[in-house]
Amino acid sequence: MKTAPALGLSGTPPEALIKEARRRQRRRRLATGLAVVTVLGSAAGVAAGLHEPGSSHSPGSPPRAAGVPAPIPRGLGTTVLMWPAGFGSCCGPVAVDNLSTGRLAQSQQPAISAGDYQPLLTQVGRWLVYVGHGTTAIRDDLRGNPRVLGPTPFRARSADPGRVWLFRPRNGRPTQAWQVPVAGGAPGPTITLPAGTDLPVIRGTDAGLLLQVPQGLALWQPGGKPRPLPYSSPGGSSDGFDATVRLVAYGTGCTSQATSDAADEPDAAYDTCAMLRILDVMTGRLVSFAAPPGTRGWVPDGFNLASVISPAGQLIAAYAAVRPPGLGRVHLYLMPVTGPSAPPVAVPSSAAFLSARTAWSARGSWLLYQGPGGHLWADQVTSGAIRASRTACCRYTVMVAAPSAGS
Repeated sequence: MKTAPALGLSGTPPEALIKEARRRQRRRRLATGLAVVTVLGSAAGVAAGLHEPGSSHSPGSPPRAAGVPAPIPRGLGTTVLMWPAGFGSCCGPVAVDNLSTGRLAQSQQPAISAGDYQPLLTQVGRWLVYVGHGTTAIRDDLRGNPRVLGPTPFRARSADPGRVWLFRPRNGRPTQAWQVPVAGGAPGPTITLPAGTDLPVIRGTDAGLLLQVPQGLALWQPGGKPRPLPYSSPGGSSDGFDATVRLVAYGTGCTSQATSDAADEPDAAYDTCAMLRILDVMTGRLVSFAAPPGTRGWVPDGFNLASVISPAGQLIAAYAAVRPPGLGRVHLYLMPVTGPSAPPVAVPSSAAFLSARTAWSARGSWLLYQGPGGHLWADQVTSGAIRASRTACCRYTVMVAAPSAGS
């Protein structure tokens, strides 16, 4: 297994080293897709509904029991891609669930490579950019041939539409970076990152690159000095939730936990954070949410592993750990990022185990998440309507939502 460069933690107290080691242990477990529950649980569930490539199922079948929501409407115009579809080994094909047609199928593309890379796959416009032969891209409808963007697996989304940053580590010297157009074209000029910057770089924003430096999370413009984010601390990238070109969501006041009585995954390490903060990198506006009463704290998956900020940047969905912490159980909450502040609102029937993924529908009006029975559920955030699918979901290493073909 390939690993990212070691974190710059010289002089860090032993308890901080232990905390970071536990974070990275969980990150590696997620990145390789080898978590037994993820592959054998979610993947086996997909396999149960997936007879042959191109098969179809009715999202509402078998017949619904009393109290079970109606099927997810086909008007979402959304296809959900989940990896690995597995069948018990790393890493296998991708499960492709077209919510517009009810068609659930397998695809050998994108051919994602396992490894300790963050992220394994990201969306750049109508492209999926992933670790394949170096950094590789394919259209999000999976049509056409993949394109190799560069020999390095280290990359990050750019603030410039249609582009991605690539990074080249250089044996202890500062990392070099350059941008490439995903659809083809000449690469941009090479720049050198500040000394001490850890890979992976999180992403490009409207205020510069979002980096992890020895002091914590920071924004950096070439030619300037890194500017720390408010309340950020060393190792803060592992306490990240999500980032867009405008917003950065991260946890503060975070402590390490471990499951002890969990049937899903005993001895799994995870963090809980007392405060969830969302920073507007252009205005400096900071919105903070304390962990909901009765919970242990917010649970971050790390940047680039889940889609928690709605496409319009108006809402954020985040998990909080329920007591006792040894069970590793979480519940999903919704909060407004813009407009009047309001307390977190619990998403109905969203209890899950650690690492359950979320995604937003292609138009951003439905939140997709793991509901009862480990199936895909959807919450229409504008109305509060809840719908359900028989598709197994959502403990995957990669789970993204893209527009369905023709929508």
